[in-house]
Amino acid sequence: MAERLPPLKSIEAFVAVAETMSYAKAARALNITKSAVSRRIQALELDLGVRLLHRTNRAFELTDAGGDYFKATGPAFDALRGAGRMLNRPARNSMVRMSLPESFASHWLIPRLPRFYQIHQDIELQLDSLGYFQNLDGDNIDVAIRVSKEPLGGVFCEPIAHMVQFPVASPRLLDRTPLRTVDDLHGHTLLHLKTMPDVWPEWLEAAGRRDLTAAKTQHFDTMSLSLNAAANGLGVAMGERLLCREDIEAGRLATPLPLRLEGRRALYFTCRRPDATKAPIRKLRAWLAAELAA
Repeated sequence: MAERLPPLKSIEAFVAVAETMSYAKAARALNITKSAVSRRIQALELDLGVRLLHRTNRAFELTDAGGDYFKATGPAFDALRGAGRMLNRPARNSMVRMSLPESFASHWLIPRLPRFYQIHQDIELQLDSLGYFQNLDGDNIDVAIRVSKEPLGGVFCEPIAHMVQFPVASPRLLDRTPLRTVDDLHGHTLLHLKTMPDVWPEWLEAAGRRDLTAAKTQHFDTMSLSLNAAANGLGVAMGERLLCREDIEAGRLATPLPLRLEGRRALYFTCRRPDATKAPIRKLRAWLAAELAA
């Protein structure tokens, strides 16, 4: 016959006191009174037939037997707590690590994340813009949002939005230096994006002025920086429909020239091929596609 164990609540009270060396802290942790803690430990001592705590008027300490018992029971309760935390992550273990452009994260995705979490409370997204240029060969990334002119090979790759690009500038700048025709760009600073060095040449070629030379050029690492520079009057940036919409509606940016580059680039949802059918990744892909379509 298996040896009978003392009541688990009594052992729990003893472990709580031994961990905190305080009846009051143990009582708060267990959400019971100090006297209840004391009664449970007394019952445990009676059950075991040994003294676990040596009490004085103002303090207490573990007896030798109490120290030995705590060494055995403390780790056991840590394991039980860990098991409970594991079971209580329903699906909090459904973490998706997503690499994406910083501009797409800050200007478009993050303002919409509350809607995602309302629908998918079982998925936790971990966003990484610093790892944008990492590939999917390692284990650091589950999903990557990539800007590309064509699908990427060797991975699951699906376009989720086609980019629409056009010049944007601060209304204050345009009041000082008008920009009514493409030729007026001669008098402006063009703000270039290092990760898309050919976007301005492509736009000028589409406008029939590939040979146009601007007054000055500046280069930025991210689209967020170039758009911020444009909004503060430093020059004319090449904006993108999804990322500029709020700034345009708020009047921080204006679109002085009508020509749009459409379909030259797209946002691609990429992941390892075997991962494409996993529920969290499939749900994320569907939600992104629906939000972008809307």
